[in-house]
Amino acid sequence: MPDWHLQEIRDALESRGWRFVAEHPGDNYRISATWQIERSTKKPIFIDFEGLDDLITLPLEQSYGCKVRGSDSHGLYFGRQGVGGSGRRQKWQQDLQQFLVELDSFELER
Repeated sequence: MPDWHLQEIRDALESRGWRFVAEHPGDNYRISATWQIERSTKKPIFIDFEGLDDLITLPLEQSYGCKVRGSDSHGLYFGRQGVGGSGRRQKWQQDLQQFLVELDSFELER
């Protein structure tokens, strides 16, 4: 899977006032990499990119989803942008926006 999803996630985060702080390596098991983000003076939030595969941990560009660390419900599945035409693209945009709303609420809950 190409890394279109990574750039779109990062652009969407930045448009909502999140600042990308760092990219941390994965755990060589189920996490491909972790993004550290923050907004204003609040505590940083970590987004873990899932990459568990049969025998290896997938590289970040091939990760298939991400979750906000510390939350079981705030996640995003990447799927395939091009499969299913414009309907699939629209679904991705809706899922991304929902993820951002959940991220905002998670920040407020902490």
